[in-house]
Amino acid sequence: MSRPDTSTEAVPKGLKVTLVTFLLLCVIGVISAWDLVEVFRQTHVAPEEHESFCNISESMNCDEVALHDEFSVVLGTPVAVWAIAGYLFVALLSVLALVRARSRFGLGFLFLFGVFFVVVSLWLVYVMHFEIGSWCIVCLAIDVINVSLFGLSIAAIRISERSVTEAIRSDLKSLVTRPLQTAGLAVLGAGLLAAAWFSGQHLQDWIAQARAARQSSVEASGDSQSSQVLYVSQKNERLEERAWSEKTQDTPKKEACLEKEAEAGAPPALSVQVGTSDEGYPWKGAAHPTIEIHEFTDFQCPFCRDAHMLLNKLVSRYPNKLRVYHRHLPLDHHCNSKLDKPFHPRACELSRVAVCASRQGRFHEMADYLFHNSQTIRSQNLSAQDIAKALALDLGKFNCCMDDPQSMRPIEADLSAAAKLNLRGTPAFLINGQVYYGKIPNDALKILDTTKP
Repeated sequence: MSRPDTSTEAVPKGLKVTLVTFLLLCVIGVISAWDLVEVFRQTHVAPEEHESFCNISESMNCDEVALHDEFSVVLGTPVAVWAIAGYLFVALLSVLALVRARSRFGLGFLFLFGVFFVVVSLWLVYVMHFEIGSWCIVCLAIDVINVSLFGLSIAAIRISERSVTEAIRSDLKSLVTRPLQTAGLAVLGAGLLAAAWFSGQHLQDWIAQARAARQSSVEASGDSQSSQVLYVSQKNERLEERAWSEKTQDTPKKEACLEKEAEAGAPPALSVQVGTSDEGYPWKGAAHPTIEIHEFTDFQCPFCRDAHMLLNKLVSRYPNKLRVYHRHLPLDHHCNSKLDKPFHPRACELSRVAVCASRQGRFHEMADYLFHNSQTIRSQNLSAQDIAKALALDLGKFNCCMDDPQSMRPIEADLSAAAKLNLRGTPAFLINGQVYYGKIPNDALKILDTTKP
C-alpha cells in the first residue's frame, strides 16, 4: 500500500524543535572547528608562545594533536577547515528541512550526514588514543556534537513517523522530481568544498611566510648573535677520529666564487665550548660555569624544540657563565617503561641517533639538526640513515652503533634519573636541585646578570 502524500499534512509536534536544535549544534560545531583552525595556525607558527586552556598536560593537549600533520591535514588542508565546510552545508540543509517540514524533506540526508560525522569522530578518537597518545578537549567537544547530530537525525525521522529507509528513499526521489533544488544543493556543496580547499592552501602559505619572517627576526635579533654555531671540543670530551663521507661532485669555480662573496657578508660563527661530564652527559657552554642546567628533553616534543633554541640563545649570551647538560627523556613506550602506550613513537630511536652521533664527536650538531628539522623528519619520515647522511657521519660506524645495545645505556641512565626525580613531562630543567617545566623562570637565571664573567 502506498504512503499518502504528506505535502499538506500538519508538521508533527516536536519536528521543528528537533531541526532547530540540529541547526544550533551545527553552528556550535562551526565555532569549535574555527577554534581548532586557530590552534593549528598558532602552533605551526610559534608553539612556545601559544597558551591554550586545552594544554593541560602531555596527555591532554590540543597543540600536540594539531602538530601531527599526518592526521590533522588532509589534501593539504587542515581537517578543521573541512569540518567548517561540512557543518555549514549540513546547517543549510537543516534550514531547508525546516522550510519543507510538511513534506519531511531532508531527514534522510541529515541521517546520512549524522552517520558520516560519527564515523569521523570514531576515527579521531582512534588517532588521538592510539596514534598520537594525546587528547584534544575541543576535538572531544566536536565528537559530542557529532554524536548528538546523529541522535537528533534519528529523532526527527521517528517524530515524522517514518523509517530510516523511507526517509532516505523519499529524499532521493525528491532529488529527481526537483532538479533546480538538486542543482542548487550540488553547487552549494561543491562551492563549500572548493572554498575550504582554497582557504586551507592560503592558510598553509600564510603559516610558511609567518614562520620565515619569525625566523628572520630571531636571526636578526641580538639574542641570536649568529646563525652559525661552531662547537669547540674540550679535553674531557670523548671523541673518536672523524671520518667524512665520500667525496661528491665538485662545485664549478664561478659558483664557488659567488658563494665566497655571499659568505663574506655573513656573521662569523659563534664558538661554543662543548664536552662530556664524568657521568657521561654531553654539555655545552662554560668551562667553569656559574649556573648548570640539566635539560631533560625529547626530540619529538615540539615544546622541547623551542626550549632547545632558547637555551642555545642563553649559551650564546652567557658563554662563560652558563653550562647546559643534555639529558634524554624520550616519551616513547619502546624504551620508557613509564609509558604503556604510544606517544612519541620515534623518540627513543632519535635519542639513539644522537648518542651514535656523539661517538663521532657530533652530538650537539645532531641535536640541533633533530630539533630544527623535526617537522621535516616527521612529515617525510626520514630514516636514521637519512639523518646520518645529512650530517656526513661515517655510516659504517653509525649503523654499527645503532645495532649495538650499549648505545642505549646513556638513554636508560637518564630515564632512570628522570624517574628518581619524578619528572612528569618534557621539557624539564633541573637547576640547583629545583625542577622547572616548560620554561625557566627569570628568577632562576638572574645570577647570570649579577655576576662578573
